[in-house]
Amino acid sequence: MVDSLTSRVLLAIVVGAVAAPTVAVAAAGKPHVVMVLVDDWGWNNAGFHRPNDPEVVTPNIDALVKEGIELDRHYTYHYCSPSRATLQSGRLSVHVSYGFDDPVLVNEKDPMSGFSGIPRNMTGIAEKMRSAGYRTHMTGKWDAGMATWDHTPMGRGYETFFGYFHHAEDYWTQRLSASDYKADICGNLVDLWNTTGPARDRNGTGYVEEMFTENTLGILDRHDPDEPLFLFHSFHLIHAPLQVPEAWERKFSFLENSYRRKYAAMASYMDDVMGQIVGKLKAKGMWENTFMMVSSDNGGPTYNLPKLGPGAASNKPLKGGKMSDWEGGVRVNAFVSGGAIPRSKRGSKLEDYMHMADWYATFCAIAGVSVADERAARAGLPPVDGIDHSDLLLGGAASGTGKRLEIHHSPRALTSGRWKLITGGMTPLEYKINQRRTLGNGFIPFSDYLDGWDVAANPYRHSTYCRSGCLYDVFTDPYEERDVAKENWQIVSQMKARLDELNRGAFLPNRGKPDKRACAAWNGFYGPFIDAPAVPLSNEFVI
Repeated sequence: MVDSLTSRVLLAIVVGAVAAPTVAVAAAGKPHVVMVLVDDWGWNNAGFHRPNDPEVVTPNIDALVKEGIELDRHYTYHYCSPSRATLQSGRLSVHVSYGFDDPVLVNEKDPMSGFSGIPRNMTGIAEKMRSAGYRTHMTGKWDAGMATWDHTPMGRGYETFFGYFHHAEDYWTQRLSASDYKADICGNLVDLWNTTGPARDRNGTGYVEEMFTENTLGILDRHDPDEPLFLFHSFHLIHAPLQVPEAWERKFSFLENSYRRKYAAMASYMDDVMGQIVGKLKAKGMWENTFMMVSSDNGGPTYNLPKLGPGAASNKPLKGGKMSDWEGGVRVNAFVSGGAIPRSKRGSKLEDYMHMADWYATFCAIAGVSVADERAARAGLPPVDGIDHSDLLLGGAASGTGKRLEIHHSPRALTSGRWKLITGGMTPLEYKINQRRTLGNGFIPFSDYLDGWDVAANPYRHSTYCRSGCLYDVFTDPYEERDVAKENWQIVSQMKARLDELNRGAFLPNRGKPDKRACAAWNGFYGPFIDAPAVPLSNEFVI
């Protein structure tokens, strides 16, 4: 099986390499697009939200925000893998993947959607960018599928990928079980991949973020600036396990709590890498023609969970954090920067609603390709949900004229204009208990404003009961301090009806059970493990 997959990998790379020069000519004049995703970045752990504090050292990011556009109401799903599937597919998480993120799941009865991550017949954003003449490369955390080649970054349109497939890994050993709630059925395998196979020569040779930085800088070194570049740098930082080189931790020795100290050091390390990437783009003469988007994948973790320990983030003054639909879980640090940003818009703060799904449509507009996913339509899959904000960010549209007026956060939460309705917390599906139960039990944990480094280990801490619907005016009450459902019962009724309507369109295939074939495919490493029957692909990838 591995030999068959490897042959297919090599053929795909050869086909892509031959085709690339042809489309590059047509792409002249398009901006480079650099997409950066930070993992578990707390709202209050960014210098542009918390200036002049020695605990938050992000000078490179702060400078980029001042030179770009701060996205003040940018939303994601409330935890990692659904947000990443959303970013790559352009669908709201409820229309692509919002549970069972274990990449070793397989349902043999459904060769298209019977796996974790993005369904095979959805077109990835990198495929769209390649069709527009962009060179496409990825570094870091994927967390959007692994079972077949089609589920990998390469199968989604990235020419190269150096990173890992799972939710998290040990930063030094790149093994899974030291970093997750528990090991999967394969045990303590290594998750580190380099385009065509396991990165055996790199495993265990250093801090994984150092390896990722070297890879991204190498991509930029080798890139021809005359060709448009689509680069995705996906940090493992600042996700647990809280591990950082000792020299970086020593810089924050004034912080007595070890979790708080390590988190602060990891955020500072991340900022330093951002500076290196921007510095390399400038040295290559690419920065003045670059559109850079930076976002967290969800709100910062303020929980302290058994076995996992404290998340160590701070989202103040927002309520809650990762694993909840409170603003602290879904409203995230985000901005755009680079020389492609019009001077008239630099240094501004955009308060229009934006969602992670919108980058797909926005990047398609920048690249000059259709956002429509005809392949998914032919397969009967949900269409792209993303809204194009290119005119708002790069064109003449004024702040306040954004097109996104509604956000279907999850099966339990909806924002419409100034109103936000929440009806429950994490679902049995998300807890991996029952994949057919999509609604929570009404209790929303972490309904507080506590920091995540010095809290008791309690997954149900400060729960709020919202089964009948809690309502907040997020314009006048952005910190969700006052539930106004009783005095606005008609709005609650209307929004619950709308939420029920939207939930009827939720995409929830049976993704199957853990498959032991994942354990033996790559001799101690994770990687695609099923040479699945072909499904219709775009012409570029048919071999």
